[in-house]
Amino acid sequence: MYDANVFTLVSLHDVSMSDLGALPVQAYLLACLLAGGIGLWLAHQSWSEREEPGGVEVVFYLACGGALSLLYALRIASSDPTMMSIAVQLATPILAAMPVLFVLFALRYAGYDGWRTERRIVALSTPAFLWVLAAWSSRTHGLARRSFAPVSDGSFTLIELGLGPIGIAFVLYAYTLYAVGILAIVDLYRRTGNRFRLQTFLALLGTLFPIVAGFATIVDVGSFSHLEWTAVGFVIHGAFLYGTVFWLDTLQASVAARDTAVEVMQDPVIIAGSDGRIRDLNPAAGELLSASPIGTSLSEALPALDGDDGGPLAVGTRRFDVQMDSITDPRGSDRGYVVLFNDVTERERRQTELERREAQLERQNERLEAFAGVVSHDLRNPLAAATAAVELARRTTGQHEDALERAADAHDRMDDLIDGLLSLATAGKTVDTFETVSLDASARTVWSRLETADATLELDADLDVRADRDRLQQLLSNLFRNAIEHGGDGVTVRVSAAIDATESGVRLRVADDGPGIPGEDRSRVFERGVSLNDGTGLGLSIVGDIADAHGWTVELVDGPLDGACFEVTGVDPAETETARTGTGSER
Repeated sequence: MYDANVFTLVSLHDVSMSDLGALPVQAYLLACLLAGGIGLWLAHQSWSEREEPGGVEVVFYLACGGALSLLYALRIASSDPTMMSIAVQLATPILAAMPVLFVLFALRYAGYDGWRTERRIVALSTPAFLWVLAAWSSRTHGLARRSFAPVSDGSFTLIELGLGPIGIAFVLYAYTLYAVGILAIVDLYRRTGNRFRLQTFLALLGTLFPIVAGFATIVDVGSFSHLEWTAVGFVIHGAFLYGTVFWLDTLQASVAARDTAVEVMQDPVIIAGSDGRIRDLNPAAGELLSASPIGTSLSEALPALDGDDGGPLAVGTRRFDVQMDSITDPRGSDRGYVVLFNDVTERERRQTELERREAQLERQNERLEAFAGVVSHDLRNPLAAATAAVELARRTTGQHEDALERAADAHDRMDDLIDGLLSLATAGKTVDTFETVSLDASARTVWSRLETADATLELDADLDVRADRDRLQQLLSNLFRNAIEHGGDGVTVRVSAAIDATESGVRLRVADDGPGIPGEDRSRVFERGVSLNDGTGLGLSIVGDIADAHGWTVELVDGPLDGACFEVTGVDPAETETARTGTGSER
């Protein structure tokens, strides 16, 4: 490879720079100066980024190549043999360091940091160190540089150094280190494939320059066979390594960082071509779609995208906001688009919960207003009646029993109102915990607790449902009371339940054979304070609140008997239905 230090000394003391024959000298001198300046400048530029893999080695490789080129230029420009000798001696250790720096760079860049131990670095550097000592002392033994005879080569006057046995060994050693470095870079390409294709190509291409320059010097190629371009080759090689480490790798790092960021994103990302077919996707998107979606149409992989109405996209149990951005090349041509799915499942759940709580709060406010109305109006009326009856009993004689009877009735009405208010306060509270409840058993339990006189209960409700047991019984109790109060002591109440085929839920009916509800009053029976029989006006309102709290619907319909019929729909059946006794009746 190697070098005017190994081979030649040049003298220009007899060359006139104005002579046409000096043009090759000027060109060689200019090339060395230019290479030296570029090498040192690139080394300075790359020093601030030396933390990149192989960056320190590239910095020193460029600095040594640049310094070596300037020393070669000094040998050409100087006519003083002493100065030329000093330049040779200074260049010798720099030249010896070049193959060591390259192999250390290759091992670091290729990821073989485990090989770069202190002992191995010392072992690699020892032959170069020994050669430097031998070269500096060659005038006494001739083992590294065997002769110093002057040689004329065109317009150049050279001193041929020649190769001794140690010099030949050093050349073989240098080429061996370069071969090891080349193999390490080739192995990097084998392990990483196309990801480092351009970097490995650039590094290997640059390595050709010092190798070819050294070979040409050894075999004396060209019109000026004793001149060598190894130093310039080192700088060119260093420039290639600079581009590999500080330009392409920085660009590659940005791309890799983006790829890594997309890969680790929890939100799915899909890249589609201009034809709408999926080209790439991250692992999150792979979990969202079916197996092997690459190459399939995006509309086929996610049919819900075609029906996007602007709201969150539903995929299974998850909800996504979808953002689509087009991909254009530098010429502005359409290259496809990126689809980003932002998982808003939790946000939608919180929004639904917030809406539910707002509805619950609104119902609570309505109940509070109703409560205030009852307290301020409905309780005041029976209280005033009781007060008037007591006052009348005080002032009259012989009519105490009638007055006290009216006071007792007023107190009973206040008692009913208080019971109704207590039920109203909890009826509309949203049901959070459901349990399996038997409709048949609940109806029998409620009926047994009421004063039913001669009323009859008919049951055809052998189903289990999901409900709050206490509030379901409160609903049945209020409906039973309503039937008895309006239908009389001998009223028949029929409870029936069946699976609703249209809504896949249970349809519960409570009907009676009483006088029914007039058509003009049917639309307002669930309003608070509405009573058709001088009641509190809270019973059916509480029924509506309990149904709402469960997510059910209750309405007045035409039933199987002549009287009123209340139908509750949307009731969830229990997962397992247990058969009990069939249709029956109770008194």
